Amino acid sequence: MTRRPLKLGVFYVILLVFSFFNGYSQDVKQKLDSITGDVIEDIYLNTPEDAAKKRKDSLSRFSFNAYPYIFSSPETKLAFGGGGIMILYAGKGLDLRPSKVEFGGYYSVNNQYRININPQFFFLENKLYVEMPTSYGFFVNKYWGIGDSAPDYEDAEYAIETFDITLSTQVPPLLFSADRTGLILSYEDSKVVDKRSNELIMNDSLPGSNGAKLFGLGLNLVWDSRDNLFYPNSGRYQSLKILLYPEPSDYVYSMVEFDARAYKAFSQDQVLAINLYAQTVLGDTPFFKLPALGGKNRMRGYFNGRYRDNFYGMLQAEYRQYFWKRFGFVAFAGMGNVSNTLIEYKFNTMKYSFGGGLRYLMNKKQKVNLRMDIGITGDGTTGIYFGIQEAF
Repeated sequence: MTRRPLKLGVFYVILLVFSFFNGYSQDVKQKLDSITGDVIEDIYLNTPEDAAKKRKDSLSRFSFNAYPYIFSSPETKLAFGGGGIMILYAGKGLDLRPSKVEFGGYYSVNNQYRININPQFFFLENKLYVEMPTSYGFFVNKYWGIGDSAPDYEDAEYAIETFDITLSTQVPPLLFSADRTGLILSYEDSKVVDKRSNELIMNDSLPGSNGAKLFGLGLNLVWDSRDNLFYPNSGRYQSLKILLYPEPSDYVYSMVEFDARAYKAFSQDQVLAINLYAQTVLGDTPFFKLPALGGKNRMRGYFNGRYRDNFYGMLQAEYRQYFWKRFGFVAFAGMGNVSNTLIEYKFNTMKYSFGGGLRYLMNKKQKVNLRMDIGITGDGTTGIYFGIQEAF
């Protein structure tokens, strides 16, 4: 069931060059403009009283929002749960980016459940970034096989239990032209607890057919010039991750992920957002870790993993606008596909999805939205998604 992909060195070089020229040059100019404006304002416009008030306001910014929800998605069916987000500042600097702790959990009518927490902190005047997402859950998932033409069939279900934790640290770059560079350490313990009637997973030659313990070590490069972390009106975000899973992992393979986002406002909070995403793996990859098309953030409407292969590339756009007080809406569309390698990527079998959603501004100061999206696919499937913050 596995195929040995061609060498992807050309792909890696393209990603690095794209990240440098589209992220670094823009960020340098924006940082210089920002620094210049702040200096002029502090010297010529702010009185000592204004500066003291500004400092006091910056130190008191703390918020906590929680909510219950009911949702339905292709993966979970009808589910009940709750979640929230805590926003704070881990320091006294006036220009600190907001840190946050996201948490949530749900239980579905098909006996799936998941609990997760994701703390993300900026320290030392934004020079140190630390993130540690952790989750545990039981999922009734589906596996249709590999490729962009994997047929649909009734016996695709299987049950898997997963615990995963990742520690990411980022600091100003020493060797690369990025805003932040850092290390990634990850651990995942997944067990296929019920193969049900899925003949593909019953084949023991399929990597990961019984689960896997995976230890990952990698590098992350980030270019980030967004004016707001939760609802950007302008700027760009680009991330390049390279992860290796050596022994003692049950399977030895590597993964490269590239995520580029751009934001353009036509007027305040009337925004067009664009996202280019690609992921590829090389080596003996467990089937459930193959790049997967679908889910709540990309190609909404498709079951997460409806199509899997060694390479996945996707492009999506979303229009966002508030229409009355704290209420807003979005309209989105995306296209993408999977393939054995980048070279074999087919545009004539491209998959499409589109849809819309509603937003409620639950944190006006930081622009944090509660979101509900409905995605419709070219295959005729739909999905309803509920959560905090934008999809990208």
